[in-house]
Amino acid sequence: MTTEMTGDEIKRLANLARLSVPEAELEAVRKDTASILGFVDTIKSVQLNGQVDQSSDEINVFRDDIAAPLAAYHDLIEAAPLYQDHFVKVPKVLE
Repeated sequence: MTTEMTGDEIKRLANLARLSVPEAELEAVRKDTASILGFVDTIKSVQLNGQVDQSSDEINVFRDDIAAPLAAYHDLIEAAPLYQDHFVKVPKVLE
């Protein structure tokens, strides 16, 4: 499998991810992407030598999905570090 991407492919991927990659940084991003994809290829090629593939869907290590009652609304709000008027207060992240 090839791990090299062209500059156009990087631009398209950045566009799909809603990222802006300046032309000056395009080559560095291309090299970083190639390095990451190469590492993924290395991981995929590891021989398990008889070990069970833990990524298989045959083994479910998760608990059963059982519906359970939720805590009361006011208890959840009061458990927050900061709250006011039935709302959790959080730091402003957008301007």
